[in-house]
Amino acid sequence: MAVKALAGNSVKSFLGYLREVRGLSPNTVLAYRNDLEHFLDFLDRMEIDDLAKVDHRILRAFLAFEDTRGHSRSTIARRCASIKSFYRYLYDAGILKSNPASTLSFRVRGRKPPSFLSEIEALRFAESTACAEGVKIRDHAIIEVLYGTGIRVGELCALRISDIDLVACTMRVYGKGNKERVVIFGEKAKDALICYLEVVRPLLVKKSGYTGDVVFLGVKGKPINQRQVRRIVERESQGLTSKGNISPHTLRHTFATHMLSRGADLRTVQELLGHESISTTQVYMHLSRSDIKKTYEKTHPRA
Repeated sequence: MAVKALAGNSVKSFLGYLREVRGLSPNTVLAYRNDLEHFLDFLDRMEIDDLAKVDHRILRAFLAFEDTRGHSRSTIARRCASIKSFYRYLYDAGILKSNPASTLSFRVRGRKPPSFLSEIEALRFAESTACAEGVKIRDHAIIEVLYGTGIRVGELCALRISDIDLVACTMRVYGKGNKERVVIFGEKAKDALICYLEVVRPLLVKKSGYTGDVVFLGVKGKPINQRQVRRIVERESQGLTSKGNISPHTLRHTFATHMLSRGADLRTVQELLGHESISTTQVYMHLSRSDIKKTYEKTHPRA
C-alpha cells in the first residue's frame, strides 16, 4: 500500500495538533499539508511504504529532487521546515522511535531584502485616499492601519472593535500561534479609524444586519477577508510607486524599515511585528548607503 494512505492518520493528527494546540491559522495549516503531500508523493515514487524507513539520506534526496523541479529555494526551505516539524511531532508523540529530520537543514542563500516603499512613496500612498468618500474611507483606514502598525493582513482581518483603544492609540492583535501582542498606532491611523467606524461601518452593518464586532467589513457588510484587502491595496497603489504590485506585506516591510532607519532598536520592532526570533527582524536592517553615511556623520565625533 502507498505510504500516502498509510501515513494518513499521522498527517491528520499532526494537522490537528497545529490547529488546536499551536493555534496556527487555516492558511498556515494548509501550507503544511501541501508540503507534506509533496513529501509523501516523493516517498511513493521511491517505493518507500513506511515513515519509519525514512532516514536523513532520503530526506536530503527529497530536497534535492524539489530543487530539480524548479521550486524556489524559499519554497524548499519551507518544505524542509514542515518535514522537521512533522517528524518532531511523530517522535515526541511516540509514533516513531527516532527522528531522522533532527539535523535536516536547507539554507536560503542570497535572499533578496524585502521590498518596501520610500518614505515619500509611503506618504503619497497613504494620502492618495485621505479625502475619500463612501467605502473608500474604509480603504484609507485599512492602508493607514497596515502602514501605521505593521500588522499582518490576517491580523487586520481578525481585528475587533473591542481590541482597539482609541484613547491610548493601541490595539490588541493575535499573531501566529494565536499569540497576543499590543501594537501602537499614530494620529493619522486614529483619525482614519474614527472616520470609518463612525461614518462607513454603520452603513455596512445596516446593509447586512451583521451583529459581530469585526472592525473591517466588505461592501456587503460581512467581515472582510485577506484576498479583499490585497485587492484594495493593489488597486489603490496603481501608478503611485515604482515598486510594481504593492501588497499588505509590502506595507509591513515598509513599516519595519522606516522604524529602523529612523533609529528604532531591533527589540522594539521585533515586539511590534510579533517575531519570535530577532534574527527574523534583522532582515530589515538594509539601510541605504546614504542613511548609513548620515548616521555616521551625525554620531561619530571625528566625522
